[in-house]
Amino acid sequence: MSGTLERPAELSRIAAALDASKEGEGKVLVIEGEAGIGKTRLVDEARAMAKERGFVRMQATGDELESAMAWGVVRQMVERSISRYSGATREAIIAGPTGRALEALDKATPDAGDAEVARTMHALWWVAVDLASPRPLLITVDDAQWSDLPSLRFLSYLSKRVADLPIALIVATRPPPDRLGPLAELTVSRHVERLLPRPLSRDGIAALTSDRVGGHGRSEHQEVVPAAPVVDAVLAASGGNPFLAESLLDELRALDRPVNDPATAAAVAGLGSSTVSRTMLGRLDPDALKLAGALAILGARADVWLAGSVARLPDSTLASAIDALVAANVVAANADQLSFVHPVIRESMRSTLGPLEKAALHARAAEVLFTDRAPADRIAAHLVNAPAGTLPNATEIFQAAATASLAAGDPQTAVGYLTRAFDADPANQGVRAQLGLTLLRAGDAAAAREHLRAAAAATGVRDRAALLGAAATATAAVDGPLAAVAELTSTLDGWPDGPERLTLEARLGIIRSFLPDERKKASEHLRRFADLPGDTPEERTLLALLAQCGRYEVSPSADVRRTAERALRQGALFTESVGQTDTLVGWLLAMMSLIAADGVEPARREIAGAQDWVRRNGSPIEFAMVANVADFLAWRCGDVPALEADADGVLAAMAPEELSPQVLALRATAVNFGAYAALEQGELAAAKALLADFDQQTADAPRVIPAMWLHEVRARIALEEDDPAAALEHAYRLRDEMAAAHLDPPAVPWRTPAAWALLRHGSEESVASARELAGDQLDLARRWGAASDVGAALRLTAKVDVGQGARRVTTLEDAVAVLEKSPARLELAKALVDLGEAYRVVGRRTDARETLARGGELATSCGSTAVRQRAAEALQALGDRPRALTSSGQDSLTASERRVAGLAVSGRTNRDIAHELFVSPKTVENHLGRIYVKLGITGRRELARALT
Repeated sequence: MSGTLERPAELSRIAAALDASKEGEGKVLVIEGEAGIGKTRLVDEARAMAKERGFVRMQATGDELESAMAWGVVRQMVERSISRYSGATREAIIAGPTGRALEALDKATPDAGDAEVARTMHALWWVAVDLASPRPLLITVDDAQWSDLPSLRFLSYLSKRVADLPIALIVATRPPPDRLGPLAELTVSRHVERLLPRPLSRDGIAALTSDRVGGHGRSEHQEVVPAAPVVDAVLAASGGNPFLAESLLDELRALDRPVNDPATAAAVAGLGSSTVSRTMLGRLDPDALKLAGALAILGARADVWLAGSVARLPDSTLASAIDALVAANVVAANADQLSFVHPVIRESMRSTLGPLEKAALHARAAEVLFTDRAPADRIAAHLVNAPAGTLPNATEIFQAAATASLAAGDPQTAVGYLTRAFDADPANQGVRAQLGLTLLRAGDAAAAREHLRAAAAATGVRDRAALLGAAATATAAVDGPLAAVAELTSTLDGWPDGPERLTLEARLGIIRSFLPDERKKASEHLRRFADLPGDTPEERTLLALLAQCGRYEVSPSADVRRTAERALRQGALFTESVGQTDTLVGWLLAMMSLIAADGVEPARREIAGAQDWVRRNGSPIEFAMVANVADFLAWRCGDVPALEADADGVLAAMAPEELSPQVLALRATAVNFGAYAALEQGELAAAKALLADFDQQTADAPRVIPAMWLHEVRARIALEEDDPAAALEHAYRLRDEMAAAHLDPPAVPWRTPAAWALLRHGSEESVASARELAGDQLDLARRWGAASDVGAALRLTAKVDVGQGARRVTTLEDAVAVLEKSPARLELAKALVDLGEAYRVVGRRTDARETLARGGELATSCGSTAVRQRAAEALQALGDRPRALTSSGQDSLTASERRVAGLAVSGRTNRDIAHELFVSPKTVENHLGRIYVKLGITGRRELARALT
């Protein structure tokens, strides 16, 4: 009762959050305050309320010692859920979502990169989704300030994804010491509600004092009224902190000082809140004090027998020591575990231990845990605080613990372990190399470079080229990429041919290819590898970079296509890239080059394989990367529904993600394709809304290269709004930004909207400029050689050939003939409609009618309402009455809705669909609700019929 004094507002907000979560509107509460302010009691009250409301409950408590153990808090939640059961029930739970949570943690590989960690996060999120499926779920984490970093990242990840789920997440924490990291982000996030319990008032202290004395000095029904000076003294000494006030009152009771005696106030002032816990501990007998010291070292929750072994207490005295600690209200015993009743008491116990005593206890704990074959990270948490030489195999233990930390995405803790390992064995170059690589991942490039170079210089070191390549990456961070290029060039001078040389060549190619001023040198460098077969990862990386250079420099598209296919090697590049998001960029570059070179069929096979892998194993970011490649293919081929659906899918999957440069690039690409699809469907407002939303959400974010492509779609929007000046401005901005990056691929035709805008100006000079731009685009496309781009450029040339009816017809006939051989079906439809209109102008009405009809049909199959409407209007001008455009039945569904409906008809559950599209089941449920309304049906049973 005492812990909830004067907390009606907090309890009301917790109840409201639980009620909202129960209705499917997930809530996140952060209870923030100093030690002893009553956070734990509020967490307990939340759990009690949730139990009354039928919630599934998962809980964990952060621990200072366990903060170095990867996934400690997450494992604690899962293991507590399992520990309540046994036998068949326990086996069933392990086979379900809870067991899959532990499996997800154990699946992380030692060299896991950001993508692997993201996959683990996503798998854990699905565990929460599954647990919240039959009943609402409450997750509570107390003392979150001591949670391990991977668990904190998961809590932050989860907090952004519960809005449409029946999940309440309540996190109790002391104020973060700085405003950095996932805990700080969680406490200030816009979608998180903060509770800041205030100190008790004087009335609250008076009520606490009256309640806390219990039966002391009164009969069962007799009320003891505390003396006013005592209340004032307790308030002054505790500052209104409930735990400190309770501790003071407990001490007064132990001293037999009645609270209704005004003279007791002097005793309170003499005690002071800082001495209470030490006074309490000072009354313990030696065995109990030894056990308390061991518990303070072992952490918030310790196994009884482990604590006894560390304290060196025989079994005969262990039980009495536990009883003494429980009686003194120092620890609570739960099954085979002991825990301090409050972290403040544990901190007080730790403060009574001297440095040598702490080190000795940590050493003893490490020895006992090693004997018991505990996990390496648990042993290392003690070993790092123990004297050198505690265990003979300390180096191996530190290395194994570092590997576990890295696998969970915590390089800082891994650096700490490896530093201790290196200090203990400085001649071990394997440890030094591992430390250098880990420092690089942790962001300390200068220290990383020193260790990597030293390890590579040692005799007999394996993977010397890989270490020097990593050192060059560190140099790029410290001194800039040009310094890294010079370093790698010098290193390669005289290096013998072979696989190791290719490792360095690939690293040089990667660094150089992203430097505009080095692009020419990069291209010359990469051309030396044009004949590589693509048998190894290094060869495939070099070929992917070469394909990118060929695309940007407008090399013959046939050559670029062959290079890209060798780089991809029928899925090999994707398979070896999926662990690291950075290396997956190589696959993306090769795919973009392949698609731009009209390599549609091999691209479809690659995308199908990648999508299948992502559905089974991927993270949202990997899903978005593959979907954006699929979008590029849909754009190239003119498949507007697929274009819209993939763009919507990327934006939905990326919505909860932090705006990292990578996420920004993925979102910018999806917005570009989504806006393009909206324009093709005649939905100008939707295209503008996509861009406005992107601009608003990324206003303060750094610029990324894919954002420049948005200038083209902005120019197209301006043309639709009959604003040629704005269109020309956007087109020229794209031109200038591409020129600054030394880019001018024909697949990004800035000249097209610029030429259309110049035509709208109408002056003779503007028309001449438009023709010049069209001529340049045609020359560029012919140099590239892909039929899709040549046909589009011929169409543009005809468009600006004002007043030349016969010549325009001939040029458009050439455009159609070229596009017939290309995969660009929508571009062909546009060329057919243009040709039909040109035929009408020169009086070839029959040819016009046939050509317009075919163009309209092709536009319809591509999903372009705008082109279909143009064809219909042109046919009307010829006196025909084409079928009216309607939007009813399944035609009224958006592309995303059609995709969801198709998956539902195939027999997939809402969960299956959500898993495949990387959204929540609630999002799928909402899609299906809109689908049923549009189709005029009541549920899934009627869906198949309505779609046929």
